[in-house]
Amino acid sequence: MGNRYFSQYLLNAGVLESSNIGHVMPKSANAIPQLHVLAVQKGLLTEAQVDELAGEEDAAKALTDKGFLSEDQIVSLKIENPDQAANIAQVLLDEKLADIKTINRCFRECDSDDVHPVVDAVKKIVSSYEDLNPVGEVYGKYAEMFVGALQRFMDTDAVVLTDPAEPVIEDSIIVSQTMGGALSVSAAILCNDKAFLEMARRYSNESFTAIDEMAEDSLAEFANVINGLYIVEQSGQDVDMDLDMPKIGRNVCPAASSLVAMRIVTEFGSFVLYLAEDEFMY
Repeated sequence: MGNRYFSQYLLNAGVLESSNIGHVMPKSANAIPQLHVLAVQKGLLTEAQVDELAGEEDAAKALTDKGFLSEDQIVSLKIENPDQAANIAQVLLDEKLADIKTINRCFRECDSDDVHPVVDAVKKIVSSYEDLNPVGEVYGKYAEMFVGALQRFMDTDAVVLTDPAEPVIEDSIIVSQTMGGALSVSAAILCNDKAFLEMARRYSNESFTAIDEMAEDSLAEFANVINGLYIVEQSGQDVDMDLDMPKIGRNVCPAASSLVAMRIVTEFGSFVLYLAEDEFMY
């Protein structure tokens, strides 16, 4: 679980910062992890070996020169497709934002089904609101699923900033949907035109030059899909919910009970995710 949300873990731990995540994340989309990064991620090196590599100018070359891996291990690492966690680790090393020992420590701490960095981030956001702590777990689990859906359906890494979200309402578009029943949750995506078009393109694999009915339908369908997944997940816990129709608005700010705004940063830009306990009014 943890490595899937490795970027969020790095942000929570202070290795990444909100001031540089917008620079690091786009670069990670095209990063090519070197052999020593892949070996560290897989846990193939001892701490003593990682310490040795930390002092080398060319850690990837030193890895092979020192014989830290078998030939079979090297071949296996070279043919395996790296994931986003390895990509962003490589960028951190390239940008000198972290060393290999820090990367190794973070991989080890994050590699557990009990680690939920997105949930932790959202709980921190919710705790900054008065009288909203009871919704922290619910909102956190939804946000975790939402980030996972961005990875799956839009081929992008994503993190939740714990800094207060300050959405720009002017020249913005919002897509929202309410889920009712035993548990009531409403979710909305607010973004500018550029981010909206990129999200629509990534989800539908269609090219859009303007926000038209097809682009709007694409994001409405994305909302339907991810919220449908959330309802299925809740059904497995004997919580019955249903979906209302998505709504789309222009240059508006939602209002609702227990409303929380959180900024989501992706490889292609950022937008605001709103969560509430009842239907948005705007």
